[in-house]
Amino acid sequence: MITIEYFNNHYFYKKDLQRLCRKYGLPANGTKAELNNYILKMLHGVLPKDIKPLRKLNKQKSLQFSEISLDTKLFNSGFKLNNEARKYFANYFHVANFHFKKSMAIKMRQVQTNHDNRATVKDLISILNKPSKVLSNSEEDTYQWNHFLQDFYKDPSYRKFNMPIKVAAILWKIIRDSNLPKKYNHNLIIDYYSLIKQYKKRC
Repeated sequence: MITIEYFNNHYFYKKDLQRLCRKYGLPANGTKAELNNYILKMLHGVLPKDIKPLRKLNKQKSLQFSEISLDTKLFNSGFKLNNEARKYFANYFHVANFHFKKSMAIKMRQVQTNHDNRATVKDLISILNKPSKVLSNSEEDTYQWNHFLQDFYKDPSYRKFNMPIKVAAILWKIIRDSNLPKKYNHNLIIDYYSLIKQYKKRC
């Protein structure tokens, strides 16, 4: 059994989290944030059999382009972010090609998680004008942390530390809770060296 300390101090790709979930009998479908949530619940003492999926897989037949309207419910209607929906939005916005936004995918997951029977396609369109509100959730934090960690490991300075993942986590927490850009840069090691020097390798 992995420990909370081990889990928090290591970086896992989504496929790694899915493997861990299957190994311990946890739900293995969902976003990285959801998979993290399942594993952390187990590590804090919740029995795997008591940890239920946050969202059920949508197995309904997908709606066709002609069946979609502004009043179409997002939950339990067969509406999905697929090529049929893409055609609908391209027609609605009068563009040749329409690309789904991350905020739309997150909104759909929120609807499924909360079993929101009121949300409609009109609501999905409205969030395109205010994506920042939709993106301020644990899933977006996961995306930002992933990018931060990738950039941290591109900096050769990480090799100077024992447990570099721990160093990255300390630096990430500082900027996550501040008004600083949520991105890694080498100056963070310099500016906050006093907080991470204990992990410096000894020559």
